[in-house]
Amino acid sequence: MIKINKITRGRFGNRILQYNSAYQLAHKLDTDIFCDNWEGFKIFDLNISAGNKDREEKLLTCGEFLNSSWNEIKDLHDKVDLVIDDPAYLLHNVFFQLTQVPPRDILKLNPEFKITLPEDSINVGIHIRGDDIIERDGNGGREIHPFSYYRDAVELIEKEYPETQKKYFICTDDINFSAFKETFSHLHSAGKEVFLGVATANPSKINHILDFSLLSECDILIASSSTYAVCAGFLGKSKKIIHSNEWLEKNINHEPWHKKPVLDEARERQLSFDNFWVKVAEGGNEFYNAWKFV
Repeated sequence: MIKINKITRGRFGNRILQYNSAYQLAHKLDTDIFCDNWEGFKIFDLNISAGNKDREEKLLTCGEFLNSSWNEIKDLHDKVDLVIDDPAYLLHNVFFQLTQVPPRDILKLNPEFKITLPEDSINVGIHIRGDDIIERDGNGGREIHPFSYYRDAVELIEKEYPETQKKYFICTDDINFSAFKETFSHLHSAGKEVFLGVATANPSKINHILDFSLLSECDILIASSSTYAVCAGFLGKSKKIIHSNEWLEKNINHEPWHKKPVLDEARERQLSFDNFWVKVAEGGNEFYNAWKFV
C-alpha cells in the first residue's frame, strides 16, 4: 500500500500534488492507496482504501525515488508499505517522472464546486501570487512575477486572437499586492472585460476553491509560480498555459533559494523542484506543458 499518513503542511496545491504522487505510485505498483483526511475528500470525487498497520512502513523520500529504478521501488514495496509524508516531498518535483494517469481523470471537482464559464468568449484565467511569497519565507522574493509579465501575456493573447471576444478573470490571495492592482487597472483602462474570482472579490467570506475551479475551467491560464496555478493547469479543462521566461531562467540556472547556505540534503531537494520547471521549459509532457513563454 502507498500511504499518506499525514497530509503535507503545504498549502492546497502541494496537497493535490502529494495526493497525485500517492495515486500514481499506487497505480504503477498495482496496489491500494491510503490518505489522511484533507479538504480533497469534500472537493474531489476520491476513492481510496482504509489504512492499516498490518505491514511495516518506510518513508520514501524524493531523493530515494528519483535515484531508484522502478524495479528497485517495486522490490522495496514488496517488503513494506511506502509512506510519502513530509519530509518525503514527493510533490511537483517528481511529477514528470511519476505521472502516468491523467490527473484530470482522477481529481474531478464535485458538481457543487465546479464553476461554469461563458461559452461565447475565450476565458482567460490570471493567477497572481502574493502573500505567501512576501509575508512567509518568500524564498527571498524569487517567485514574484512583476506586472510586466501579466501585461505582456495579455498583449500576446490579444495578438493571437484579435477578433475573438475575451473575458479576463483575475484570482489572487493578495488584493493589496502591487502586481494585482496594476494588472486589474491595466485591463480596465484598456477596456477589457475583466472580472475577479469569487473568492478574490470576497476573500474573508468565500472558499478559495471557487477561484481554483474558475482557473481550472479557463481556456487560457496566465500562470504564476504557485503549485495552486500548476494544479489548476493540469486539472479541469484542457487549456493553454503561459509561464514567465524570467521565472524559468531562475530555475534553469538553479539560482539558490536563500541567501544563507543550506544543508546538502535541502539543496538537493531544491534542485529537484527547480527541475520541474526545467522540464516545463523543455516542453513538459502530455499532462503538463506550456503554450507560450513571456
